[in-house]
Amino acid sequence: MSISQSKIVLLNLMELCAALFRGPDERGWRELATHGLPELLGRVQDFPAFPAAPLKALRDGLAPYVETEDFSPLEAEYVRLFIAGPGGVPAPLYESCHQADAPRTMGQSALAMRDRLTEAGLEISLDSNEPPDHLALELEYLFHLCAEGWTNDPALADKAILFAAKDMTPWVARFREALAGAAPDPVYLAGADTTLTLLSKLGSLSSD
Repeated sequence: MSISQSKIVLLNLMELCAALFRGPDERGWRELATHGLPELLGRVQDFPAFPAAPLKALRDGLAPYVETEDFSPLEAEYVRLFIAGPGGVPAPLYESCHQADAPRTMGQSALAMRDRLTEAGLEISLDSNEPPDHLALELEYLFHLCAEGWTNDPALADKAILFAAKDMTPWVARFREALAGAAPDPVYLAGADTTLTLLSKLGSLSSD
């Protein structure tokens, strides 16, 4: 089964967002800012169904770091926003922490995500103590469903669209709201906006 260029772009966007919220090191940021993002932005601009604004905001946010060739402030900001802020963690990267009822780490959504990963035969690619409902892991799982669904098994593509709409979009929207309230570096807010736009556009390609 062939795969359209628009779907390849969506897969690349999933990889980009997963890498950003996984927390790149200095080399990873440099590769993303100087190679991966510019190439992907050029392709997205040829894909009218996906607004380029979030990626342009990400490019603009990264520009000062590209100019100084110093991405270390982004690593420190990642810790403040997502791991150990002075007054607590403003925007945890776990679905369990953004539930309307009883938000907590390793809640029901984490257990459900663990089962999904096991069923798909996927291994957790973060530190071993990370809950499985980490945003980067959910994006990697979504990538798996879409890549397999768009090339081999249409039922997995349907599963991906449902997962994006029902499971990811609500909590990622709440995550984005929490992030925005923490005066984040524009890079991370643009990453959240790119992720939400990606999730919202996924279903429109079901008939490609």
